[in-house]
Amino acid sequence: MPQTIDILNARDLLTGRPMALRLRDGQIEYAGDPTDWPAPKGQRIDAAGGWLSAGFCDSHLHLFWGGVTLNQLNLLDVHDRDSAARAITAFAATRPEGEVICAYSANYDLLGPGTRPDRRALDTLLPDRPLLIRAVDGHAAWANTVALRLAGLMDHVPALRGAEVVLDADGRPNGELREGAAIEPVTRLTANAGRELLGIGGVEPETPPDPDQRARDKATLATAMATCAAFGITTAVNMDGNLYQADLLTEMAQAGELPIRVVLPMTLAPDHDDARIDRLIAAAGRAPVGKLSFGWIKMFMDGVFDTWTAFRTDDYPGRPGVRSAPLFAPPRFAEICRKADAAGLQIEVHCVGDGAVRATLDGYAAARAANGPRDARHRIEHIDMLHPDDLARIKALGVVASMQPVHPPGSSGLPLEPTISIMGRHRWADTFPWAALAAAGVPLAFGTDWPTAPLSPLNAIHAALSRQPWAAEMPDQRLPFAEVIAAYTRGGAYPLFEETRRGTLAPGQAADVILLEGDPQALATAPEACRVVLTLCDGVILHTELPQC
Repeated sequence: MPQTIDILNARDLLTGRPMALRLRDGQIEYAGDPTDWPAPKGQRIDAAGGWLSAGFCDSHLHLFWGGVTLNQLNLLDVHDRDSAARAITAFAATRPEGEVICAYSANYDLLGPGTRPDRRALDTLLPDRPLLIRAVDGHAAWANTVALRLAGLMDHVPALRGAEVVLDADGRPNGELREGAAIEPVTRLTANAGRELLGIGGVEPETPPDPDQRARDKATLATAMATCAAFGITTAVNMDGNLYQADLLTEMAQAGELPIRVVLPMTLAPDHDDARIDRLIAAAGRAPVGKLSFGWIKMFMDGVFDTWTAFRTDDYPGRPGVRSAPLFAPPRFAEICRKADAAGLQIEVHCVGDGAVRATLDGYAAARAANGPRDARHRIEHIDMLHPDDLARIKALGVVASMQPVHPPGSSGLPLEPTISIMGRHRWADTFPWAALAAAGVPLAFGTDWPTAPLSPLNAIHAALSRQPWAAEMPDQRLPFAEVIAAYTRGGAYPLFEETRRGTLAPGQAADVILLEGDPQALATAPEACRVVLTLCDGVILHTELPQC
């Protein structure tokens, strides 16, 4: 239960000034100069000169998928064949015989610069056991021949909408699986039976899980939330939303088992019929329960550049006429936007290419034209590329840019190639335009898209501060330190309509507070420059590395 806690001998992360803080009954009662400090009343915490901040809001992550990957092999830092072989062999030795070996966060150059994995290359790494490796963006995966055969894909390749089992010249699968519907036949065989896909793209369990499975799924969510708290995340916008997770999280919220605040958008997919769309919109309108909030729907408008599925306004370099296509037909998307907006819901749409951004803005404009203007704070997720003509439209429509500092190639362990060549040098100036959006007055909310990137906000802040242009003619899209922190705190609260309750250290704000140790300004050069040593949500200590706390 919330209690009275006094935090002394601290500094304000944004101003550097000395600060004292009193938390009482889940709210900040005092935040200010230690010389004006009232008489101590509660538990006293000596911050030892550490840095106080409002808790981080990760505005885009996947709790269930992230929780599942905590038991898988992370290949983010692997960029050559020998390192991949060592890592996979060592990990496979720890797993039961016959289990599909699962890895994630692999870059497209996993086996070396200029290469792209295929089943034959993976066969040389692990020839006798099934192997599935998910790409860092989550939109592609690679399977070896054993895994493809067990999944039936070597005998029959199904026709898929919005997904692809990539074929060799001989018409047989080459091991690359693009988008969830192509990856799903292999994930069914894994120890988790593909449960990391629950909610991604609107996937629901095919049969009602039994009580034991529900308990395991709740444990996965609980572990993911505890991991968030250890990194200073007190609010998580969970992009895995479906009816099943809504029920699980509601039960956990009712039982007081949510340590952090969770926002759950319902995911609508292009293949959902009207009845299912209506059920999801109704579910998105549920009242909040404890630390769990609804009120949002999520859609995907496109894929990613590395699989040429990001929808763009111009042709892909070297591929005349290829621009990809929107996942939702424009009339259908506009219809859903009008319906959700009329219900008072907020809309969040995955848009990587500038064509996807434009199509989404068209849908938001259609909703405004039909329902009238309101402070809707609809969002666009990612915005890897933005056409300059659409910058003013984002501002005019009141859209929030939900972006991830870890996504630009060259940041947070991501190689530059092949992504920047697929984007095309003539479009580099239009990519990941944080500073341009901020200068135009567009609200920014930062996150990680975990587990496609490391969960740590400090790593993401480092990525934001240390980003370098890919060429001299590119604009510098970095933001100042204070604006980066704001995008992770009050910037995350704003699209949730919680800016008067969370996101700053001020009396009356929620007691969602973190304490950092080290040198935050040095995050510009190293992600290890500081670390979270204390996390409180609603005035309750969730994580601490402080003595006698």
